[in-house]
Amino acid sequence: MTSRPSDIAVAFIDAFARRDTAALAGYVADDIVFESPQVRLAGADAVVTAVGEFAQAVTGVSNVSVVGDDERAMIMYDMETGPFGVIRAVDNIVVRNGKIVSDLLVFDTYEVRKATKGA
Repeated sequence: MTSRPSDIAVAFIDAFARRDTAALAGYVADDIVFESPQVRLAGADAVVTAVGEFAQAVTGVSNVSVVGDDERAMIMYDMETGPFGVIRAVDNIVVRNGKIVSDLLVFDTYEVRKATKGA
């Protein structure tokens, strides 16, 4: 497994796109904190479960850009989803000792809110 944050970010998003929760679990630290416009989670089990569940709606992922340094990576990608259409997302990922300790996900929630309104 690579230790460069940008490589880890790409591998993590690729595992997400494949719905490979075992691979996802291999990239996250036990004490990871995940934040998105919809939820804040702590701990590897909670994060892998939630990300894996959301991945079921994803039909494809296209990486747009990734940048990083020795501790952080920021990856922008387009998620193709059945229920919400294409969602452009950005993850700001912090890596320590080769594992993701923090993932701040940002995306426009309009299509998700519209689809789940009244649900």
